[in-house]
Amino acid sequence: MRARLLGLGATLSLASAGVAQVPAPVPAYPLPTAIPMSSAAQPPAAQPQPAVPQVAAPAPAPHTIPAAPVSAYPTYGSTLFGCGDSCAPACCDPCGPPGRVWVSAEWLYWVAAGNPMPVLATASVPGTALPAAGVLGQPGTSTLIGGSRFNGGDFRNGFRLNAGMWLDECNTWGIEGDFFFLGQSGQSPVASSPGTGIISRPFFNANTGLNDAQLVSFPGIVSGGVTVNSTSDVIGGGISGVCNICCDPCGRVDFVGGYRYLNLSDDLTVTENLTSLGGTGVPPGTRILVQDRFQTSNDFHGPVFGLRAEKRYGMVYVMARGSIAMGVSHQTVTIGGSTTTVPPGGVPTTLPGGLYAQPSNIGTYTSDKFAVIPEVGFRLGVHVTEQSRLFVGYNWLYWSNVARSGDQIDQRVNPNLIPPAVPGGPALPAAPFRTTDFWLQGVSVGGEVRF
Repeated sequence: MRARLLGLGATLSLASAGVAQVPAPVPAYPLPTAIPMSSAAQPPAAQPQPAVPQVAAPAPAPHTIPAAPVSAYPTYGSTLFGCGDSCAPACCDPCGPPGRVWVSAEWLYWVAAGNPMPVLATASVPGTALPAAGVLGQPGTSTLIGGSRFNGGDFRNGFRLNAGMWLDECNTWGIEGDFFFLGQSGQSPVASSPGTGIISRPFFNANTGLNDAQLVSFPGIVSGGVTVNSTSDVIGGGISGVCNICCDPCGRVDFVGGYRYLNLSDDLTVTENLTSLGGTGVPPGTRILVQDRFQTSNDFHGPVFGLRAEKRYGMVYVMARGSIAMGVSHQTVTIGGSTTTVPPGGVPTTLPGGLYAQPSNIGTYTSDKFAVIPEVGFRLGVHVTEQSRLFVGYNWLYWSNVARSGDQIDQRVNPNLIPPAVPGGPALPAAPFRTTDFWLQGVSVGGEVRF
């Protein structure tokens, strides 16, 4: 019985040992070969495991910047407009138009405000009595010269030059200068008679308080003529800094600020050339030359500020500019006059004073007045090549405070001061120093090169 139990126990032990010999997973490292194993305890040979393919992890994608959309139109940075790689890496394109330096020249065809002129010569119908001859307000008196604006309404030729350069590679900071000149405007009306007609120079008699006149031609008394020569000149220029406010490949807006200079000069001369006919006690044949001269010069100096915008549409571009200058108009008025008498066979004698210019107002006078000068301009142009373009333009300029020569005539005259002078009466004419405004406007045609 006991032997049977022992045998059963041995059988259970062997069965348990068989269950415990389930193969374990093969470790990743080799077993030591120094430990012997009996054949009864040797586990079954491990079956080879299929190789698992090793897939490499994808490399991280490099960080990229999306490309800008391609415009359907050429940009100032494209080959068409020749910018290339001239701009610094901080700029995708330099602000257009292309080129670091520019020079332009224009032909100007401008008109200016006229010079206000009082009535300088009158005529009377034949048969007018001597006291009423040429006197304003009398029946039959008409205006021959004056009573309107001289040097106004006539277009003048001129030119304007402009040059500048950008100081940085992106064309956002720069400097430019300009100069313009208008040809002289002249007007020289003449009124004369050999002594058959009635011509006079009107004035207001400061002694009587009534209108009066000085004879230029009257039958039996005097023959001669009066010539009025009026000229006007305009020049200007300046230098400014340019700072870009915003730009894209097709346009830009710039702030412009700097210094502005303008000069307006007028010269007015009234000349009488008379010959006595002997009717007033003056020897017949005596020649009398009377001259009045009024000159004005206006020099403006001041800062200027403005905006300039340009927009391109294909090969065509438009530009607009507006600015305002505020500063001082230095005004100079010079008045002179003389009377030269040449008796028959005698020696000429010259005395100071004419008619409107007498010792009471002869001299030079100056004044400084505040002035404002707004200016606008427009251009329409086309690109001819990458570095050149042509344009037409329009400009308008206004000057708020100027002295004109015609305004400096004071027609209140003390006849006692007319050479040869005698004592008595008020010190008239005077130097009124009147001021007015002035404007310019007109068209231009020009070209510009950039490099």
